[in-house]
Amino acid sequence: MRSRKKASKKFFDKLASRNVKRSARDYFIYFFTLTFAVCLFYTFNSIKAQFGILGIPDTLNYLAASQAAVAAVSAVSCVIIGFLVAYANNFLMRRRKKEFGVYFVLGMDRKDVGRLLMKETGKIGAASLVSGLLLGIFASQGLSMITARLAGAGLTSYHFVFSPAAMGAAVIFFAVTFACVHIFNVHQIKKMKLIELLYAERKNEEMPESKKKDGLITLLSILLMAAGYFVIFKWAGSFFMISILAGGGLIASGTILFFLSAASAVMRFLKRKKRFYYRGLNMFDVNQLGSRLKTAGVSVAVVCILMFLAVSAMGISMGLGQSSIIGKKKLVPYDISIEYTFGSEKDKELMAHSILEELKNKNAELTEYLGPTVEFTVYRIGDLKDHELFGPYAQSNKEEKLYGDYLVTVIGLEDYNSILKLQDKETVSLNDDQYALVYNNPDAKKVLERFAEAQEKPMEVGNTLLTLKKGAIYETTLNNQNVFADTGVLLVPQKAAENSKPYMKISNSMYKGNENNAYTALKKDMLDVNIFNYRSKTDLLVELMSNQLTDIYVGNYLGITFLVTAGAVLALQQLTQSSENVKRYKLLSELGAGEREMKKSLLTQMKVYFGLPFAVAAVHSVFVIAGVYQVIPYLTAGTIMQNVLFGAGLAAGIYMVYFMTTYAGSRQILKLYL
Repeated sequence: MRSRKKASKKFFDKLASRNVKRSARDYFIYFFTLTFAVCLFYTFNSIKAQFGILGIPDTLNYLAASQAAVAAVSAVSCVIIGFLVAYANNFLMRRRKKEFGVYFVLGMDRKDVGRLLMKETGKIGAASLVSGLLLGIFASQGLSMITARLAGAGLTSYHFVFSPAAMGAAVIFFAVTFACVHIFNVHQIKKMKLIELLYAERKNEEMPESKKKDGLITLLSILLMAAGYFVIFKWAGSFFMISILAGGGLIASGTILFFLSAASAVMRFLKRKKRFYYRGLNMFDVNQLGSRLKTAGVSVAVVCILMFLAVSAMGISMGLGQSSIIGKKKLVPYDISIEYTFGSEKDKELMAHSILEELKNKNAELTEYLGPTVEFTVYRIGDLKDHELFGPYAQSNKEEKLYGDYLVTVIGLEDYNSILKLQDKETVSLNDDQYALVYNNPDAKKVLERFAEAQEKPMEVGNTLLTLKKGAIYETTLNNQNVFADTGVLLVPQKAAENSKPYMKISNSMYKGNENNAYTALKKDMLDVNIFNYRSKTDLLVELMSNQLTDIYVGNYLGITFLVTAGAVLALQQLTQSSENVKRYKLLSELGAGEREMKKSLLTQMKVYFGLPFAVAAVHSVFVIAGVYQVIPYLTAGTIMQNVLFGAGLAAGIYMVYFMTTYAGSRQILKLYL
């Protein structure tokens, strides 16, 4: 009994290895996709280990939030890859129905065939897992270099990165995935009937005929896609997420209708072009493509949607990441900004002395590490709001969003010049009856210029009438910020400011001595004193970097996952079609079609089958990216173009790999006639 089991195991191992080798062309897309998926999964989930080697302080858990975002995307990616594995496995099962029938005739029972499939799946799964992990470990080194560069740490801080946690997660995920695949295979085998398996190749796929007018549906699809573009362009500035979801939904709906209806309309059009239709093998190509798009219209539309989401996600995420980090030196010109907003019992006490004196009275260790310091008070003019003063001069949704229900703030000239000196900038001057404007948000400049051109009447500030000094619009960051928040601060003579209502007291300081010790003291003292808000340069830079990494990594992770899925689905569909076309190409050969003509026919069909969803996705991406970039601030046209080319180039590269691999596999299947 024991020897029979050993022989059986040896037989199944040998047969499984032989089947994998013999079906290498079918398994290659499967293997390539799984390897790439494992590589992607490991690379992005090793981000925690990458942060660890850089030694970046994460007191406020900004980097932890980035890791959580990547983990969430990994969960989505697992679902997508899981469906892809199931789809690819189903393709392989359908390709081998006749083979399974032969096994049954030779005396194998369903349990034996299930064991055989498990061994085959295990071999291909193990090979793809090992190769994917090795490739992922290599790729993660490049990603860690990118992370170091984005963090400003430089390549000197780079060390070899290996993440046991990411490796363990990849092994567990793919083990669970292949266990589910095996269960699915066993279930499929139980439902198989011998007669259906032996005559599987003769069973044609039925093509549903639609009684709806294809022309009207095509027109409706175009209108839906155009409506999606309009929604994104019109309302992205005011309702960003709603416009993206609504616009994307309209575009996706239009895309599905387009691929369901356009095939019939195009076929009828081409059939009317007699010179084209009856030239060479064009008749065969047109009918093959038309039939294929009718039966697989929904899946091709889904591939197109995945492609457009991939390109858009990668192109837009790069812009969002760059926007969050642009001008970081302008956002955080001081080592520490400590703030107190008036409105509590401490108001009178803090009006009498400075924030620094309050810290000294509390025996704060931080005071030993503070070097040059400037303290100033921000005032307000009654209840005047930004949108009331500057809002009328905004000319776009983007500019209107800058001015909301915020109080107009005022700063005195002497305080402002002290800030300029701390930043090693030249001071400015005003007459006693003049005022100026201060901002740091680049998008506010044109609004303030329009405001300045329209000002003829004086403005009352602190019981003093002031007129705007010609050309007095200054760009300065008054305190550390995580976004460009100053869209119009009034700069007035010191006396006029002090006669206004105090709103906030701010202390900007540069460290002296050891910065790490100063940062540690800051954290401790702010908890002990517990009456001030503070904005540390260290924390803000980590926050900005975290936002950048999250945007870029999440967008590219999702984008590449969508690309791999789209490419694999199209490749498997085309390989299935090539298998079904063996008899058709044999008939063409018997009718006198030459090898060159049949190769051209195969290539033409593949170009259309791969090219059509890519072309439609490219059009969608252009409109969506253009609509979204109009509301992403601070980016130049050159930067935007680089981001778009990056997303499009990566998509085209991955797509081309699938195209070339599929073409080679199809030629191998049809090698007797090509």
